[in-house]
Amino acid sequence: MSDNNDFKQIQKLSQEQVQVQRAHQNQVILGQLIEMNDEEIKDRIELELDDNPALEQADEHEQADNYSKADDESNDDENTSEVDKGDEDPFESPYAQNDDDDTDTGDDGLAFIQTRRRSGTEGESYRPPVVNEESMYEMLMAQVRERDLDERQLLIAEYIIGEIDDDGLMRRSIPSICGDIISRENEFVTPQEVEEVLEVIQDLEPAGIGATSTQECILFQIEDMKGVDMQAAQVAHAIIKEHFNAYEKHHYDKILSNLGIDKELFARADQIIKRTNPRPGNIFGTGERMGNATHITPDFIVTTDNDKLQLTVVNDIPELQISESYQLEYKRITSNKSKTVKERDEDVLIKRQYENASNFIKLLKMRQEKLFNIMKAIMLKQQEFFITGDTMTLKPMVLNDIAEATGYDVSTISRAHQNKYVDTNWGIFDLKYFFSKGLDDNDQVSSTAIKETLKQLIDNEDKKKPLSDEQLCQALQEKGFPIKRRTVAKYRDSLGLPVARQRKSL
Repeated sequence: MSDNNDFKQIQKLSQEQVQVQRAHQNQVILGQLIEMNDEEIKDRIELELDDNPALEQADEHEQADNYSKADDESNDDENTSEVDKGDEDPFESPYAQNDDDDTDTGDDGLAFIQTRRRSGTEGESYRPPVVNEESMYEMLMAQVRERDLDERQLLIAEYIIGEIDDDGLMRRSIPSICGDIISRENEFVTPQEVEEVLEVIQDLEPAGIGATSTQECILFQIEDMKGVDMQAAQVAHAIIKEHFNAYEKHHYDKILSNLGIDKELFARADQIIKRTNPRPGNIFGTGERMGNATHITPDFIVTTDNDKLQLTVVNDIPELQISESYQLEYKRITSNKSKTVKERDEDVLIKRQYENASNFIKLLKMRQEKLFNIMKAIMLKQQEFFITGDTMTLKPMVLNDIAEATGYDVSTISRAHQNKYVDTNWGIFDLKYFFSKGLDDNDQVSSTAIKETLKQLIDNEDKKKPLSDEQLCQALQEKGFPIKRRTVAKYRDSLGLPVARQRKSL
């Protein structure tokens, strides 16, 4: 009798262990799906469709039926998501949907919120807008944050990257950067510390970035090349290191004589040199200065109509379903026992494919729901900006604020706002744009708003008499920002904008 109980206990423990493992695996997969943008999720779906025969894409008529059923289940209100209803709505706010009064603006007159989902069957396909790529400063800082640097080293990295010019070169001397950090941050740093961080930056992509000269930039790129003619690469390195001036002046005969090489080897080395980019900074999109743009498909659309906000999830991913044949087979397997070993093996495979397909469909729906709720929370927090487009209305907002509003983990919010964009009446914005800390202890002032205003002041200044950091500080204070000169210098550097004397033009 005890043996039977022991067996049941072991079986129960085994089942619980399997369930825990599956739950953990689902959390990992869901986290990956949430982090993907619209294009990446489409690629993932294509991969699942190719790998799992139980999974198929519903035809247009079936998709239309599904969307129609979803509309019926939401009380025929196409403008209200199911998250606006029910007892577990995490958004207890005076701006939530009010079915009795379609013009309610809440107690303080702010916007009434409407939400809906956009399916791939609505009208013509969505055309991705053109937006500017991230600046060189943003992309280099993103790479730096992935390195194992402490706060002191990150501060030094900010100053170094802020001094890298449009060509991608760092032409300022290390002692000068030390002086800037000491005077602006009241933080003593040594030349050796700056040089160590500079070496980290010079190891970033693209090769050659952060070099202190064109010569050094080319050398870095030659050293980074893989799969090339090694003999020619060694000669190319020697030409640039030892005879750079002669090479620039086309004194090729002098180089041939000094290195003792023939014209054929020189020609091979010359081809390697010509493959380098002496201005690696020009591969970055840097707004209007570069004129580079890329097509980005926003994951969300926020529109306004008479001070009402409407949130749309751009959901052009296909509707998925389990094939009818697998549904019938699964029903047979769960109701009958196979007789032969071969039948049992086949049934195990069919059951696994069916359950994997069903699980993937559920995880996709969970992804959509979480993204919708997260964007809705962001919209509620920053609704004044979405209505007016005024950056001064941006509020300090950190990941934890949205985590508390949605009930999700901070890690989920972190994944969800990565590489995601929202299309608004005021342009295309990376979701990261809306996250910023407050200025010191003032929770009503967003650092993003200050940086935007600072950039506008510098863009509109008289370039013959550019504004000093002290003058910029006074101008920001007049606009209602309680900021110090030291913070102005820090924000200016973070925007990659040089000091006044370097912005001056004749």
